[in-house]
Amino acid sequence: MSISSLLNVSKDAMLSYQLAMDVTGGNISNVNTPGYTRQRALMVASGTVNAKSASAQLSVRVEKIDRMFDSYTEMQIAEQSQKVGAGEAKNDMLKRVETVLDETNGRKLNDVMSRFWSAWDDVAGNPAGKVERDALASVGQEMAGMFNSYGNQLYELQMSANDTIKNTLADINVYTGEIASLNRQIGQISDTSGEANQLLDERNVVLKKLCGLINCQYIEGANSSLNIYLANGKPLVEGDMSHGLALKKSGSAVFPDVVYSATGENVNAFLLPGKGKLGSLLDIRDRIIPEYMARLDDMAGTIMDQVNEIHRRGFDAKRNAGGDFFITIPENSKAYARDMAISGAILADSGRIAASATVAGDGDQAAAIAALKDELLMNGGQATLSSFYASLIGQVARDVAEAGRNSEYQANVLNQLTNQREGISGVSVDEEMMNLIKYQMGYNAAGKLCQVVDEMMETLMSLVR
Repeated sequence: MSISSLLNVSKDAMLSYQLAMDVTGGNISNVNTPGYTRQRALMVASGTVNAKSASAQLSVRVEKIDRMFDSYTEMQIAEQSQKVGAGEAKNDMLKRVETVLDETNGRKLNDVMSRFWSAWDDVAGNPAGKVERDALASVGQEMAGMFNSYGNQLYELQMSANDTIKNTLADINVYTGEIASLNRQIGQISDTSGEANQLLDERNVVLKKLCGLINCQYIEGANSSLNIYLANGKPLVEGDMSHGLALKKSGSAVFPDVVYSATGENVNAFLLPGKGKLGSLLDIRDRIIPEYMARLDDMAGTIMDQVNEIHRRGFDAKRNAGGDFFITIPENSKAYARDMAISGAILADSGRIAASATVAGDGDQAAAIAALKDELLMNGGQATLSSFYASLIGQVARDVAEAGRNSEYQANVLNQLTNQREGISGVSVDEEMMNLIKYQMGYNAAGKLCQVVDEMMETLMSLVR
């Protein structure tokens, strides 16, 4: 081997070890960078020299800069991020529902209903008593007001969920746009240079954010691009192109559906409640809260219908036929809880309460209304009004507890997967320092070779002189 060849061997080795140290230093400096994937300089033997029947590798070179990236683990993290996003959204919203229907904060609907039936008993005992009639009108108004409050607050939670859906869609469209842009940048960079590694890390961070918001699948396409699809196969990202989602009302619907922007196709059915924040919010808005509201409306509507039916058959203090005790404002509203009210005539004059079964002024109608408390009026004759409401409160409590347990479980699984990822892709400072020492020793050895070659050249030059 010539002296010039030895110099080249030394130079290549020093450059390779210098690059390896640069990569190691980059790992150490990014030890706390979120989403950073540890890199490694892949070094291979380079160049050969032949002597008779034998050959030997002369030098070393860095073939490529590897990302210590496990695609299977990353896929599991992406899928688990969907479950965590869904669980957190459901848990948060159900806690807010529980706050609305909280029977421990001084506002107890069951207590107010009990006082309402007792007030009818009082009127039955003294049909002519103005104090008793005024008290009945007052507690009836209080009960209606509490139904109004609960119903309106649940509706406001629906509106809040709808607003969050709008914001979530905006975030989804931003993230898909960012991934498409990163796909374009990554495709323009050599696979072996290592220059794309930072962009790949950035894209992976955005992908996890996206997966937390929406049920989707992804595959790697040409030029290391990441293509993302909805469950129905509609692309959110294809190469350097992104496709947005939007909200659109159909017919007389109160709330809009999620549609695929390019075609206007309704995609609600593919946004599963257990995968991604968006699907969970849609389930909260369109199913869970309406179910609670329907049960509350059922109870309020039953009270109104039953009380009114008996009240209309009675006579008031002036021997006039009774009318409706309860009304809805606006008239004929089916949102009974939100729109329940006491008749304006009764509020103006409690003497209009039809407590008597006859013009004689007995309290039989009032007693009949008071007896509604113990009648099996709910669940097809299976429950009283009080037990029906207790079951609703119990159901909310169970739903909240289950959502909390599920959210905690999904978060723990994600944490385990993240720790697993850190074992593969995370930076260990101790390991990197050992690598740094190893590469430094290699660099020094190559430098020593260069020094020896220099001395050889000096010797040769002195012989020539």
